[in-house]
Amino acid sequence: MSHATFRSARAIHRQDDTQAGAIILAIASGLAAILVIAGLIYAAGTGARSAAAIAAAGCEPGSGSESAPCTTPAMLASQYTAILNPAARQMTLYAAAYTASETAHLTAARAALTAEVATMQDFDTSLAAITFPAAITPIASALIRTDQALAGLTAQQARAATLAKMRSYDHRIQAATATVRAEQNLLIKSLDKPV
Repeated sequence: MSHATFRSARAIHRQDDTQAGAIILAIASGLAAILVIAGLIYAAGTGARSAAAIAAAGCEPGSGSESAPCTTPAMLASQYTAILNPAARQMTLYAAAYTASETAHLTAARAALTAEVATMQDFDTSLAAITFPAAITPIASALIRTDQALAGLTAQQARAATLAKMRSYDHRIQAATATVRAEQNLLIKSLDKPV
């Protein structure tokens, strides 16, 4: 093979390499364009997929925060019990302290009642911070109102000048406590149902 023939064969081979490279580049570019278009189409459907996922999870859209677009009934129940259980334990201790001191120690009885009021106010503030679905919000609001009424009555009891006057509130406190418990049970039942 002559030197000129070898050069022309090499030139043809280079031309084939260049054409093959161009074809590979065109195919890769076309595939990339298809993937970008597919990604844009997928991104356009994110809202519908999100709404479907929210519905499938049993949550109500807009009932959560920006970081969690929905809240399931189980999540709400967990949030509620996370504030209810410690408050209930504290209230039990303060009620026992009041009972132990209501016949002989005005200052100790007053301190126990004042602690009950503070616990109720903390509970109400924490409960108000939970974002409930529209169907449950009125129930939670009613619980907060009845608990605030109980806290107000308990504060009046704590301000009583004598132990006898303080004890005179006991029946009204028991009735108001029963109302609060009924509202708590209603809220718990509503959280057990799908929203």
